[in-house]
Amino acid sequence: MVIKLYADQAPNTLLTLSSRRKQGCFDGILFHRVVKDFVIQAGDPTGTGSGGPGYTTKDEPNEIPNKRGTITMAKVAGSGVFGSQFFINLKDNAALDYNNTSGDKFYPFGEVTSGMDVVDAIGNATLAGSKPNPPITITTVTIEEK
Repeated sequence: MVIKLYADQAPNTLLTLSSRRKQGCFDGILFHRVVKDFVIQAGDPTGTGSGGPGYTTKDEPNEIPNKRGTITMAKVAGSGVFGSQFFINLKDNAALDYNNTSGDKFYPFGEVTSGMDVVDAIGNATLAGSKPNPPITITTVTIEEK
């Protein structure tokens, strides 16, 4: 899949991800959580859903809606910081947007521009709990500046 990153909206988020990518931290990592018709999630170095990089980065609020195909950093509900986990929206998720009333706001930092068929295939995977069975991994992540 190809993801267009919003460098102007989330520069610190992208610096964090770029640093992790340079360390190879996303290569071979599992999609550890799939919630059908909601999100697919990866970025946990332990593959359990509770791991992270050992540090956090502050949210970078924006007014980009959580539309189908946008990518957003995952975090503990109500938190204003995140680690290395991210999710891709499988549908429009207005309940996660900057203007929702729940207090749990998630700020997209990019969008899938090619390969939504891959995202959908992961979202439709056979599950063991919330984990794809068989496991689905990210082979490698490449960041290209244009």
